[in-house]
Amino acid sequence: MATCNLDIDHPNFRYPQTPSLLEGLKTLRNLLAQDYKLSGWVNHPMPRFPKFQNKVWKWDFRPIGERASTRKGWRLYAWVPDPKAPEPILAIAFLCYDKDETPKGDHPSYLAAELKRFLSSIRGPEVEEPLFREHINEVGQTVCVCNLCWALVIISDDTEVIEKAKTAHPCRGTQLLFPD
Repeated sequence: MATCNLDIDHPNFRYPQTPSLLEGLKTLRNLLAQDYKLSGWVNHPMPRFPKFQNKVWKWDFRPIGERASTRKGWRLYAWVPDPKAPEPILAIAFLCYDKDETPKGDHPSYLAAELKRFLSSIRGPEVEEPLFREHINEVGQTVCVCNLCWALVIISDDTEVIEKAKTAHPCRGTQLLFPD
């Protein structure tokens, strides 16, 4: 049996604090202590975030008293610092929400931002990596790439045009750090 120690008591764990949800989380925690593979566990894929790969686990569950005919209505995400650690494997809950309120858009980027917020509370401030990486190509133009989504932002030799493209880029303001 593969056991897991789910920490749901971290002060920066974000979830709707209702008694039925908290009881559901405690029930899930107790089930994971027996065998996490019996609990609807999924190793959440994190494309474009290789340092988070295999370290974000998720579970779908029901708060106590909730009855859903087709699916479990809540989703929990936990940070697993060392997925190959001896059992019980530590999983620290960082985000929980009603699946009807699942954020739209690029979900791995959303999770990475939430995880960065959470990890910064554990580790303290870190040195931020710049959002954009620039280099000069063979014809003397500046090539600008986003460090968050790895998308090409612009290729230009006009500094003003480059700055406008960086300002208009959708990742602006959501710089992520990649913890070890």
